[in-house]
Amino acid sequence: MSVLTNTTGQLRAGWRLLIWLAIVACLAAVLQLAVDAIFHPGGGAFLDPVRLITNDVLIFIPALIAVIVMKRIEHRNWSDYYWPGRDLIGKLFWQGVLWGLAAMSLNVGLIAAFGGYRVTGLAITGMPLLRFSLLWLLAAFAIGVVEEFVFRSYQLRTLADGIGFWPAASVLSIIFGALHYFTKPNERWEDWVSVSFIALFGCFTVRCTGTLAFIIGWHAAFDWAAMFFWSGRNAGELGTGHLLVTRWSGSDRLTGGILGPEASWMMSIVIVLSFVGLTVLYPAGKVKARAAG
Repeated sequence: MSVLTNTTGQLRAGWRLLIWLAIVACLAAVLQLAVDAIFHPGGGAFLDPVRLITNDVLIFIPALIAVIVMKRIEHRNWSDYYWPGRDLIGKLFWQGVLWGLAAMSLNVGLIAAFGGYRVTGLAITGMPLLRFSLLWLLAAFAIGVVEEFVFRSYQLRTLADGIGFWPAASVLSIIFGALHYFTKPNERWEDWVSVSFIALFGCFTVRCTGTLAFIIGWHAAFDWAAMFFWSGRNAGELGTGHLLVTRWSGSDRLTGGILGPEASWMMSIVIVLSFVGLTVLYPAGKVKARAAG
């Protein structure tokens, strides 16, 4: 055994994670340079669904290649990294979709109950409605797949090998919130906290189900409902092609302000209820039996 390997002769979890991160960082930099040189992308709305899809693809490709490399080194299967494979759009995925829609709808409903939200009409109709409905479905699905694959697949499994599941989940969730805080415009601490606890809930779903399918569906539906259907702001912007004309009034604590409903203090109620609900759906005995299997 050495500083590089454990008692079984395998690379330690920390070194494996560093190799994965290095592969992702190098490939992402090269891919971004190639895209910039070929397509010369300019600025644009932060919440344009086409831009969101493009950015997710540029993240997903390096992460996918890095996992393929590490999977061969570690002699593991995709399921070892919680990837659902052919069950990606199966029962657990659709359960997650329903829970994600319910979570954001409850959040907006609580804001509305205190006078912070009102719908005054449709923002788009006709062919633009069909076009942006499809684009936002694709964008939301891409966000769900890519962010969960990047943060709660290889990273969660490997860091958990080194320090245990819940310490790994806590560290990655804080980092996930920090990346949102430091890379998105107009952020406040409320969004960091909210996103971190949402990420921890994502880890909890992986612990309960053994797969990313549920949280991918939840994440996609949650973002679709927030940015397109209920037409809330995110990072100071309304989504390009959002569905409704809405009026948000009241304090930032109630509505989330320019950061949208995700940063509302009402999210704390929704997150707590989500943890409780999943605990009821997957009691401790059922989780232990799944882990043993």
